[in-house]
Amino acid sequence: MMPLRPASLFAVIACAVPATGQDHAEIARKIIREGTTNSRVMRFQDELCHNYGSRLTGSLAFDRAADWAVREFRAMGLDARLVPWGEWRVRWDREQWMGRMVEPAQLELQVACPAWTGGTRGIARGTLLRTPTDDESLAAISRAVAGEGQFWLYGPLSRGRRGDGVRELLQQDNVHGIVQSATSTRWNDSSYPNQIRVFGDSNAALKPYSDRQKWAQAVVRDDQCAKLEAALQGDRPVVVEFELRNRWTDGPATLNNVVADLKGSEFPDEVVILCAHLDSWHQATGATDNGTGTCSTLEAARLITQAGFRPKRTIRFILWGGEEQGLLGSRQYVVQNRSRMHKISAVFNHDSGTNWAHALTVAKSQKDDFTALIAPIVEAMQPPEADHQGPVFKLRAFKKIQPAGGGSDHASFAAVGVPAFSWSLTGPVPYGRGWHSQWDTYSIVRPDFQRHNATVFAVIAAGVANLDHMLTREGVERAKPSGRGRVDAKLIIETWLGFELDEMKVLAVTPDGIAGKSDLKVGDTIVNVGEEPVSDTRELLAEFRDAVSEEEVVTLVVERGSARVEVQLRP
Repeated sequence: MMPLRPASLFAVIACAVPATGQDHAEIARKIIREGTTNSRVMRFQDELCHNYGSRLTGSLAFDRAADWAVREFRAMGLDARLVPWGEWRVRWDREQWMGRMVEPAQLELQVACPAWTGGTRGIARGTLLRTPTDDESLAAISRAVAGEGQFWLYGPLSRGRRGDGVRELLQQDNVHGIVQSATSTRWNDSSYPNQIRVFGDSNAALKPYSDRQKWAQAVVRDDQCAKLEAALQGDRPVVVEFELRNRWTDGPATLNNVVADLKGSEFPDEVVILCAHLDSWHQATGATDNGTGTCSTLEAARLITQAGFRPKRTIRFILWGGEEQGLLGSRQYVVQNRSRMHKISAVFNHDSGTNWAHALTVAKSQKDDFTALIAPIVEAMQPPEADHQGPVFKLRAFKKIQPAGGGSDHASFAAVGVPAFSWSLTGPVPYGRGWHSQWDTYSIVRPDFQRHNATVFAVIAAGVANLDHMLTREGVERAKPSGRGRVDAKLIIETWLGFELDEMKVLAVTPDGIAGKSDLKVGDTIVNVGEEPVSDTRELLAEFRDAVSEEEVVTLVVERGSARVEVQLRP
């Protein structure tokens, strides 16, 4: 347990952040005591990982985890609910995966499947054949498949004409599917031998059930694939069997975020958001991506409510869906609430694994507020690593802070100028080893770090919610459309303006976004902003921003059929 320092040290900041009936030092003291001596964060982690497991967007597993989170938030006295953000035409859930080589030798295989791929009907045994590398081998395998027997194909699934030929083979009833090494998928990290990462194309969930992929796709650990390849070089047939239980369910499937509110006492329409994404990829249990963020958010909510705190502003705890497929849940939340973005004081997002939070990057204009808010942490908490040098928590302040990159949900808010923060973590756990791999399980989560994180997050979120003013946006820049690691122009256009593009052609228009209130139509091709021609999303965004700074109404010129039409947008 982390020792507490004398409570008298809080006196210097007792009046730093005005509050109604409760000052920041008093609330922080209660939160820190509960968080360091009676934490329940690992109880949440245990239940999430072991009772609900992987939580792929659109799956029954995600829905069950979301229902569990709602129950937990409600047990704390919060107004918790599911908030829909989209709909897919099918569901996909994984169950048990098994594989083995049975001839010419026995070898149990560790196997995974990409999401939204087919499964087997029970145990599917077949002769392993190499995928073709040229037209001659494609013809030879086609002849073999045309005969008797059952088959699996082995090797990368190439593109182009040969890839199309392989896909035609995979449609045959006697070809069960394709077997790949982890390396051949190009998804795993070479720094970690035998790591398996599997992802998937969520566009498959937008297709009707009748168009689902029926053939199976198995990804096998590299060292075991080396043995399969050695066997294929021999004279005897290589026979394998797999049981891949992947279940498609006809939809529609409603896609939700989990939202829970602690209503503000003075400014209930002003909001501080503490969030993480609930969804995960499906191979392991998503323990650190992002079970750690989910559970630190739940525990922070418990600490704040356990302290009996009633903030001036609403603290909104959100567990996002669809983060792994492109920040879908948070982006749609921004679009749905576009007219209320100015009421969000700050967004704090945890999606960086199981190490411990030690810093936050803020604008210089925000430094005085945050200095007062973190004082109880600095004075009363010890670093969870005994050999750590320096303060337990610190600020990095810059005149201007660049917006967050597109890697997690805070970026959806940064794209429209909301102060959005991701915690800076330090510690010994290598994030890349577990990230999206078979090793992202409960065993790599650090309980001491999780206790620390939930406590720090609760103290700071409570403090921001209880300021006598909204957090300033001076020095907080909107996301820009260039530069490595930043939010791209397409994301900003979708979240800010509310329409999706393919090149410059409009694919979709969000009804409650800026574009939804205009005459912009699906199928329009944008050619001008005012009198300035635009040829890509970067030019579109740059010209739109320039126009907004000068005009209340921005004119887009679009090609609609054979005509050019002017469309008026009111930002």
